[in-house]
Amino acid sequence: MSASVADSPVTLAEIAAEAEAFFAARVPRRTDGVVHGSGPDGVIGVGHHSAESEETELARAQAWQRELCDAGLAWVDGPVEYGGRGLSAEHAHTVAEVAAGFEVPITSCFMVSHQIVGPTILSHGTPEQKRAHLPGIWRGDTVCCQLFSEPEAGSDLAGLRTTARRDGDVWVVTGQKLWSSYAHVSRLGELIARTGEPGSRHRGLTVFLVDMDSPGIEVRPLKQITGGEHFNEVFLDEVRIPDSARVGPVDGGWAIAMTTVTNERSVLGREHNGIMLDPVRRLFALAVDRGAADDPAVQELLAECWAREQLLHETASRLAGQPRGPSVVKLMMTSDMEFYSEVAGRLLGYRMVADTGAWGTYAWSELLLNAPAHRIAGGSDEIQRNILAERVLGLPREARP
Repeated sequence: MSASVADSPVTLAEIAAEAEAFFAARVPRRTDGVVHGSGPDGVIGVGHHSAESEETELARAQAWQRELCDAGLAWVDGPVEYGGRGLSAEHAHTVAEVAAGFEVPITSCFMVSHQIVGPTILSHGTPEQKRAHLPGIWRGDTVCCQLFSEPEAGSDLAGLRTTARRDGDVWVVTGQKLWSSYAHVSRLGELIARTGEPGSRHRGLTVFLVDMDSPGIEVRPLKQITGGEHFNEVFLDEVRIPDSARVGPVDGGWAIAMTTVTNERSVLGREHNGIMLDPVRRLFALAVDRGAADDPAVQELLAECWAREQLLHETASRLAGQPRGPSVVKLMMTSDMEFYSEVAGRLLGYRMVADTGAWGTYAWSELLLNAPAHRIAGGSDEIQRNILAERVLGLPREARP
């Protein structure tokens, strides 16, 4: 558990100054003015349609993460014994706010590692597992993936069919996983498999940490409608996992899986989640580039974009730490993603359709085409609405088959 601000030897002002000095010495400061017609125009921070650019981005992200780690700014609120700084969550948020003012390298390849798998290991892993994995995860050496969804068990995680059979001190795992982000570049996977009877549902599941280089694992990238291959399907054929890699009790994986899913929903609901890269600022730049910034109708649309961004920020801050907060903010984010795409379509027309290489055109098509994936990620929008209706508003439960 991270320290409180009051107990910390470092004040928020001091950590802000430290981060400011670090970033200012290494990367350009983000300009407040509207930049258009040149420079990066990508709006999506997760997934690329060029394998070469993804490889380059990963190498750059890992080099940057090592610098952050050496400076004590990588895992500010993590326990010291596992590679963290031992400060508070407020300190970590302060560093993130300072970083948002600079053109830092894209590090969305670590989203699953740092925000989903890493926190699960910290909450449920053994001391040996924490020492073995957490320092490498936060240094960027160990990229992680989540091996949960299956072809017939997406939102219904309790219906998964991948099995783990015990053979002495080893578990033999066979099955298929789907929609595993960054599995093709990952070294560690958080896997949930059925160790109980086929009909045991959530009572017969166990979680493991699996070396993605293990014999019997095959990763096949899935080409998306954008042309990217960010998601993967993973086949496990008699993969042998030592019992020491088991997280939590046998058949007790449901609670651990819920921690992981909650982590995933939380990251989707954070302001600095890396899924969209400055969409509102880039829409303003696009309007200037298209010569439409003085059009009253366009100004009205841009004003709503700005208002949506502010509402998302304020709602995320207000609901931080609330059990159902991530569901609310995740729904807002996916709605905003669709609205931003519509505004871009209004500005671009047919220019949004083809990847001609022109600045500020197809980048918005990628955002539009990525939207369905984010409506599903972390539990579909329909699942989030059920959670809010039943567990927050107290409405009658939906009929279960």
